[in-house]
Amino acid sequence: MLRPLLTSLALAVAFNSMAFADSVDDLRAELARQKAQIASQQAQLESLASAVENQSKVTGSVNSATNVGFYGEVHYNSFKEPDAAIGKNNIHLHRAVILLNHAFSDDLHFYSEFEFEGAADTTEIETEVEQAFIDWRVHPKVSLNIGQFLIPVGLLNETHEPNVFYGVERNPVEELIIPATWWEKGVMVRALPAEGLAVDFAVHNGLRGDVNALGGADGLREFRQEFGGARAEDLAYTLRVKYNGINGLELGVTAQRQDNITQSTDLLVGGKAPATLLEAHADWHWQGVGVRALFTQWDIDNDVAKAIGADKMQGFYVEPSYRVNDKVGVFARYNDWNTAANAVGKDDDKQTNVGVNYWIEPRVVLKADLQNTNKPDNEGDGFNLGVGLSF
Repeated sequence: MLRPLLTSLALAVAFNSMAFADSVDDLRAELARQKAQIASQQAQLESLASAVENQSKVTGSVNSATNVGFYGEVHYNSFKEPDAAIGKNNIHLHRAVILLNHAFSDDLHFYSEFEFEGAADTTEIETEVEQAFIDWRVHPKVSLNIGQFLIPVGLLNETHEPNVFYGVERNPVEELIIPATWWEKGVMVRALPAEGLAVDFAVHNGLRGDVNALGGADGLREFRQEFGGARAEDLAYTLRVKYNGINGLELGVTAQRQDNITQSTDLLVGGKAPATLLEAHADWHWQGVGVRALFTQWDIDNDVAKAIGADKMQGFYVEPSYRVNDKVGVFARYNDWNTAANAVGKDDDKQTNVGVNYWIEPRVVLKADLQNTNKPDNEGDGFNLGVGLSF
């Protein structure tokens, strides 16, 4: 009786041992299969990540190095008496400017601006290339600008986005005497010799025009050679020194010399017309209070210019302002200029603007100002409204 029982027990243990061994082998096989599957999936993920990274190197870096920007403004001008060119009430899209910049490396950049400008007295759109140059940093404190760039002069010529200055219209002194916006083609060296000190020296093509046209209401604006083929029989040389080592203060001085602003030796226009430009400005801000002041003058050595009193052109303006808060700022600006300062009986043109800027956000601004001039019969008196933005 005992022997059959022991035999049965031994068989049962043997059977269970065989079943357990089979179960362990199956578990080991399943674990091995899952481990192989996980390894395969990990390899696929690593391959995908590498492909994404390589694609980023090919396209992503280019996209991140290329920037597109814009600034523009719309103006409404209303006068007490009709203006001969634009009437009594006028609204126009003054300008729309597209900026396209690219960084080839930390030391080499390209900058450009393409402007579509609508004058108040025409429905035509004027297209301009305002800037197109490379900025090549050859030393940590020295860079070269090569191509077409803005002349380093005044307060508005290089920085004139509508959200950074007061008033709907740009001041007439920098518009007519300097004359902004003013760009030329050539080479400019930009250096930072000491803390807070910047020195720019440029060699470029100069102005070109008929001296008989000097002394008019447009000043030197029509002497700019724009962005196409520019006559460069006589070059121009510009030196600007700027200091901003004191917080809230900028001081700047510019001198330019051009051997001949007619680019001609024709005796009918008095032969050559050497010209010298001088400009000095100060821009000070402290706890919301601001004051801008600028003086500029041209001296032209030409017999025809002397005969009509246009051998000297000069102007100045003073602009106090107060930033009430982050949104609101108020200002007053007094402008005085003369495009023929040596002409007998030619009084200075004078214009006063008082107004307010409201920044919806730092780069979007609404503007309004009252305008008063010394022109006869209230011509030029009225108000201006505007909206401007940049990004």
